[in-house]
Amino acid sequence: MSYSWGASRSPARPNGARIGGLALDAPPVAPVRRDGGQSRPDGDGAGPVTEQHRVAAELAPMVEVWQRLLAQHVPDRAGRCRTCTKGGTGLPSTPWPCVIHGIADLARRRYDAEHR
Repeated sequence: MSYSWGASRSPARPNGARIGGLALDAPPVAPVRRDGGQSRPDGDGAGPVTEQHRVAAELAPMVEVWQRLLAQHVPDRAGRCRTCTKGGTGLPSTPWPCVIHGIADLARRRYDAEHR
């Protein structure tokens, strides 16, 4: 009997690690319209909406959650996220702002826009 390490892993994708179709290593970016302007990320038909924007929309009403995420995902002296560490080492490895901070910030901005 033989076992191939990594046989059950999915192939690497150009946009990085994915969980449930959500790219976790790319910072959220606002889609760009053909005329060069930024399209609105709130799904009002002004342009495409990324998975990160969809997650942020779900997270927006959960004020305590995104506030805690923003408080925990902060940069260290080297410019890495203190919370996003290399597995098993506890050493910060992800450049800040990390994806989690980006999604939480999108949720905060969406919440603020809805409650003005």
